[in-house]
Amino acid sequence: MKYIKSLTIILGVAALSSCIKHEVIPKPSYEATLPVSFEGDVEGARLEIIKDFEGYSLQATQAKEILPSPQPSSITYYSTLKSGSVQDMVEIRLGKLLFSGGQGQTPTVDEFNEFFTDDITMPIQYKTDADDGVEIVYRDSQGIVYTSSETAVDPQDFEITDLVSDQDENGEYMKFVARFNLSLYSNVDPLLADTVQMENAVFVGYFKRQ
Repeated sequence: MKYIKSLTIILGVAALSSCIKHEVIPKPSYEATLPVSFEGDVEGARLEIIKDFEGYSLQATQAKEILPSPQPSSITYYSTLKSGSVQDMVEIRLGKLLFSGGQGQTPTVDEFNEFFTDDITMPIQYKTDADDGVEIVYRDSQGIVYTSSETAVDPQDFEITDLVSDQDENGEYMKFVARFNLSLYSNVDPLLADTVQMENAVFVGYFKRQ
């Protein structure tokens, strides 16, 4: 009889333990590492921008021109370092990726990656509105906006390297390091504009597919 009682207790404990629900902890989702910084000499004064310092962050946006097929649609990619509390801003515009608008308003991941790794013509030239080239925009501490010019007479250069694709649940990215020296103008006509020199500039950032 004692044996039967003991057996009943053991079976009861086993049944109770089988009803306990185990919490399933989801695997941490991958988050892309997106380094962001800028340093360069503007009129001989050092300008350094660090992510999260003085409210700076990078905004990766696009300018789209969507046309009905068979006309090609186009996208220009923007990478902008700006702050809500400080006027100084540096922006790189790179374009244009051509794709079929009939497929939607966004190129595929393969088209996005191939644009940067295969389609960009080197060396990259300064172009108005980054039309098959690059455009640099700079806003100084007084709020005056200066833009690169494809007709500048002063020597200028632009190089983009360290192109690395990455993606997470928030989107697809193309990380890069850009190095450049140029004159920037406050007017579309360099002969009528105020000018600033930007030298030894290194912009570390990324573009986003959408």
